[in-house]
Amino acid sequence: MLALLMSKSDALSRAADNRLLSAARKREILLDLREGFFRTCALLCAALFVYRGVYQLIEDPTRLNAALVAISEILTFTWLLLSRRPVTRDWNPLTVIVAVTASFGVALISLQPGTALVPLYVAAPLQFIALLFVIWGKISLGRSFAILPANRGVMTGGAYRLVRHPIYAGYLAGHVLFLLSAFSFHNLAVYSAITYLQLYRVLREEALLATVPEYRAYMERVRYRLFYRLF
Repeated sequence: MLALLMSKSDALSRAADNRLLSAARKREILLDLREGFFRTCALLCAALFVYRGVYQLIEDPTRLNAALVAISEILTFTWLLLSRRPVTRDWNPLTVIVAVTASFGVALISLQPGTALVPLYVAAPLQFIALLFVIWGKISLGRSFAILPANRGVMTGGAYRLVRHPIYAGYLAGHVLFLLSAFSFHNLAVYSAITYLQLYRVLREEALLATVPEYRAYMERVRYRLFYRLF
């Protein structure tokens, strides 16, 4: 009788374990599907803008500022393909909307020549330097690149020794320089909205990462988020 009871107990225990494993597996599958859907949508947005930029360059090869914007988005597309899955990600609906709009709202800008407030021969080299800073930041980050605020590990080397968000800093500088070389009130409105959302995104990302003691120590060492002695 005792052996029978023990056998039934073991069977119930195994059944409970199987149910737990099944629930965990279902949750993992749902997370993978959500991650895959999000990445697909993000890649489609990036690909659309890359197409527009390349088309503009084919139409007018002298548009170096438009070419640099297109190259910047090609890098975003590439890093999205290569990025690894995060440990934690902020799936708050508002954060998702803000992060996606901040990243791909640039697709709403006009790539037409506009009004050159700063000559192209001045703006383009500076825009190129900003793009190099973005590249340095992405190389420093490796496969930890993300659109949504996420924890893929704390990065403290390379460009991250200068500011806490070098990629955002490079993008922001590049946006300003493109705007100055191809000014329109439409682009001013789009870039203003993108910048506001990008700042919100930075703060949300830091709130997520600040739960890790290593990142809090990093914040103490590197005081500025985007620009030295400014912010």
